[in-house]
Amino acid sequence: MAGGIGTRFWPLSQPLKPKQFLSLIGNKPLIFETIERIKPLTPDFSRLWILGNNLHHSTLESLPYPIPKNQVLEEPFGKNTAACIAWAAVEVMKKDPDGIMVILPSDHWIAPQAGFISTIEKAVALAKAENTLVTIGITPTFAHTGYGYIQTASTKNESDRSVISFTEKPSFEVATDYLKKGNYYWNSGIFVWKASTILNLFKHHLPAHYEIAQALAKSTVGTPEFDALYGKFEPISIDYGIMEKASSLTHMVPAEFEWSDIGSWSALEAFLQKDGANNASNEPIFALDSNNNIVYSEHGRVILYHVKDMIIVHTKETLLIFPKNKDQSIKKVIDHVEG
Repeated sequence: MAGGIGTRFWPLSQPLKPKQFLSLIGNKPLIFETIERIKPLTPDFSRLWILGNNLHHSTLESLPYPIPKNQVLEEPFGKNTAACIAWAAVEVMKKDPDGIMVILPSDHWIAPQAGFISTIEKAVALAKAENTLVTIGITPTFAHTGYGYIQTASTKNESDRSVISFTEKPSFEVATDYLKKGNYYWNSGIFVWKASTILNLFKHHLPAHYEIAQALAKSTVGTPEFDALYGKFEPISIDYGIMEKASSLTHMVPAEFEWSDIGSWSALEAFLQKDGANNASNEPIFALDSNNNIVYSEHGRVILYHVKDMIIVHTKETLLIFPKNKDQSIKKVIDHVEG
């Protein structure tokens, strides 16, 4: 899935170049890292699909990978994850009625690759053996309030746990309680299922999505008819539209890898170099009597003096400075500046 517009990394992220196309960690765009991570599963790319947005057509068209053009699905406009997954499912069914879908966000950090492949192979085997939904859970390391949580049954074995419920972004007190209980996992947003299974659940839980997706399969991408059909999708996430309603049919495989959704400037801190005063930066900075700052610059040297607990982003067009504890509110800034 590569259709997001990446507002949380504004001003570095822009509508035409959102987070998944940025090299936030290392020298490669995050989508490149995601594609190369799954190479052992799709070495010839014949079974790789990109769910993107036609706003990024030129970027998607120039991806340096031999992905079949008809498997780069470009939404005419974003309608949240349930819409693009329903569309992808009917397209997969055209190619392989028994096809298994592995749904991967294109902008996450995962390591090591071997643990990722092992986890996905276990999930695929489970989805193949049963008509079930499979999600990948991350063992939580602290009471994060920005992630969704998966509650699992404690009676299942380590590599396959049945899901009891999904919870979206709990309060700190609730998240702390989840950690103590030990049977709650972060929701990675990685899902595995048969295309036929998820379409049956769309038919039951989101019948309008199902009917639109079936019509899309008979329409021509890029035509006014197709765009009009796509516009009828109600913007609903797959988590809310399907997963929360089908928890009794869902199993969770614990991740054998480290993971971050890199969902904010603060989350990026863990991947940047730090000086002795805990200032994290992508490039060398000069910091005097300054500590606990995050600095990302693509335009010249940054000098800090008596600055604490701030995020400083310096692009060629914009300088953004705001407190670290306000990084979840960056959309308010965008609304005022660019709205």
